[in-house]
Amino acid sequence: MVVRTTVVQARVALVAMTAYASMLTMSASVHAQTSNRDSVSRAPASSDSVRALRPGDAVVDGRHVTTATVRYALTLLRDGAVTSAGQVIDETQRDSTRDRVLVRRVQTVRRGTAQLIDSTVSDGLTLAPRMHRSLQPTRRMSLDFNGRRVKASIGPVDAPLVPVDTTLPFAAFDSGNWDLLVRSLPLEKGYSTRFAVFDLDAGLKEYEVKVTGSTVVQDEDAHVVIFTIAKGRESVVWIGKQSRRLLRIETMLGPTMMLQQERVREP
Repeated sequence: MVVRTTVVQARVALVAMTAYASMLTMSASVHAQTSNRDSVSRAPASSDSVRALRPGDAVVDGRHVTTATVRYALTLLRDGAVTSAGQVIDETQRDSTRDRVLVRRVQTVRRGTAQLIDSTVSDGLTLAPRMHRSLQPTRRMSLDFNGRRVKASIGPVDAPLVPVDTTLPFAAFDSGNWDLLVRSLPLEKGYSTRFAVFDLDAGLKEYEVKVTGSTVVQDEDAHVVIFTIAKGRESVVWIGKQSRRLLRIETMLGPTMMLQQERVREP
């Protein structure tokens, strides 16, 4: 069973994009409505015979994700006008506990007085998801991953949560940490792959990654990556070659509207 949310504005997978859409929804006083579904959404068919990456595949090296606190500026470019759309504070910490290493992440998105907080825990080597908590202006949700099984709850901030307990056909990554996964891949020009993700809104899906070249961003050599979540819905992502930091994301939200997320260089 999957709980889906009806959102007026088109949903994109990027945390910054999700936050921006959520805050626009909040400011317009449009509240998402939840409804139960009887089956899990299956990943879309692909012409590529090679299956999408899953947790545990050796090509994913979570050691590229290091402890850091990074701030990003969100900027909306629309019809030639440039407007501040808020900021993202991304705190990532590698934590050893008993016999395993975990990646703990907290992302705080602020736009005006509104705020979104996402907290996740993933395996430090495979990036297999363990936990995801999200507090948004109009809703809250909780997910606990255990291989193929996902136990979750979701609902408005002022109402009881709706429980979800589902078993996927196979284990998948947490869609909210897509960028950690991209940073953990063997990026080089021409490299492309797909990976399976799960979230409560879209169910089980596949995201695509293709490295198209390289350039210099903020004085750092960077991979240029095309990140696609669905046909016609893609972003350009710049990843530092040596640091493996996320430097910039650009996403077209309409014919003349683009949202940019760019790392703020601290003094």
